[in-house]
Amino acid sequence: MYYKEKLINGILMFKNRPDGDWNQCSIEDIGQRIIDLKMEIIDLKACLKTCANSAQSGLDQYPQKREGN
Repeated sequence: MYYKEKLINGILMFKNRPDGDWNQCSIEDIGQRIIDLKMEIIDLKACLKTCANSAQSGLDQYPQKREGN
């Protein structure tokens, strides 16, 4: 399936065929994409926090080396 987007004069446009006309994305579609991206950011932040906590737990099991030793 072919799908391409680009900004034309500050307006998000798309086309479904390489030789097709550019069409303006609807405000509703853009709004839904914003909501979807916000949810993805929330999920990624939670994942990052989990990974950071897991990494810290792994590091905590090893004693810190002092400089000079």
